[in-house]
Amino acid sequence: MENHKTFCPMPGVNAGVLSLEKLEQVNELAQKYQVPMVKVTGGQRLFFKGIAPEKMADLKQELNIPSTPPHARNRVNYVQACPGKTWCNCGTGATEHLTQALMDLELDGPLPAKVKVGISGCVRCCCESWMRDIGLAAEKKGWRLTFGGNAAGKPRIGDVIAEGLSDDEALELVEKILDYYRNTAKAKTRTARFVERFGIEELKQNVLGGVNG
Repeated sequence: MENHKTFCPMPGVNAGVLSLEKLEQVNELAQKYQVPMVKVTGGQRLFFKGIAPEKMADLKQELNIPSTPPHARNRVNYVQACPGKTWCNCGTGATEHLTQALMDLELDGPLPAKVKVGISGCVRCCCESWMRDIGLAAEKKGWRLTFGGNAAGKPRIGDVIAEGLSDDEALELVEKILDYYRNTAKAKTRTARFVERFGIEELKQNVLGGVNG
C-alpha cells in the first residue's frame, strides 16, 4: 500500500486502553478504508496512518471528527497512564480513577498550550511522569505530583509540588495548578518554559493553600 503520510486519531482511545468492541471497530475501519498502519502512539493514543487523502474525509465523518480542531482548549491534551496496581505486580497505586478524572476535567477557560499528563503507578515511572507537564507517581505514602516537565528539544524534569496525596487531593491540586497556569502564562507557553520564567516557588505559594501533603 502507498504511504500518503496522513493520519487520523481514533476517538475514545486514551491511556492505551481498548475494549473488545473498540478493537473490533478499529479492525473494521482499517479494512474498510485500507489503512496501511494502525499505530499506538507514545502518548498511548491510536492513530490511523497513511490513509489515501480522498478517503480521509469519509473516515473522519464516520468517526464524527470535525473538519477543524476545536478552539476551546480547556482540557488536557492527553493522559498517559500505566496499568497500576490493579494489573501490575510492581504497582503501588491504582491509576484508573485519576486517569478518567483527568480526562474528564474541564477548566473554566482555555489553556495557554497543550498539557500532557503522565500517571505512573509506582516510582519506576513507566509513563515518564517526570517529563510531563503534569506528572503523578504513586509512592507508599500517596501520590507525588510534579509540574513543568518536558521531553522536547529543550528537555526539563518536572518540579515536585507535593507528595503523599490521596486521589482526591491530587485531582484538586492539579486543577488549582492548571487554573493558575492558564490565568498567568502567556499564550503558547508550555509549562516548562512557564516555570523557568516565573519560578516554582512562586507557583507553590499560589496553589498549595488548603491542600494537604
